[in-house]
Amino acid sequence: MKTVFFARHAKSDWNQSGVSDFMRLLNAKGEIDAPAMAAYLKQSGYEVDKIISSDAARALATANEYKKVLTPNEDLIEEHSLYNAAYFDIEQVVKNISDEYSAAMIVGHNPGMSEIVNYYAPKSIGDMPTCSVGVLQFAVSVWGEIKKGEGELIGLEYPEKMNFK
Repeated sequence: MKTVFFARHAKSDWNQSGVSDFMRLLNAKGEIDAPAMAAYLKQSGYEVDKIISSDAARALATANEYKKVLTPNEDLIEEHSLYNAAYFDIEQVVKNISDEYSAAMIVGHNPGMSEIVNYYAPKSIGDMPTCSVGVLQFAVSVWGEIKKGEGELIGLEYPEKMNFK
């Protein structure tokens, strides 16, 4: 069994003049939501073995909050190909996860995160909100064997659903 946590980064700050899209940081809400979502996932019993994140500033900030809580003893993998990736780019990252891991989190951007969850899930979830996490489970033992439409959506978590303040 393999489980993937597809995480869209937390809300970013669009009011930073002169800052490139790649370097854009989280806004105040994002700085609250990311650690709250990490704590919620942990309290809900979700377990993650490895986190792979886009190397854009806002994605890394979100991923580091997840790392602190979910994988404190594991190194975070930065993957540039996740920056503004389409679903087929994300699919390649997933298929290349080491088979030693049973549960991995991919932190990235929309529309790719929504696309990949909709690609793997048996039915569409629509558009993922900021700082949301779609959790899909696959009845396979090797990452390379997961296929379109064969994931079981076991969770779609996001701050508004949890009423984070």
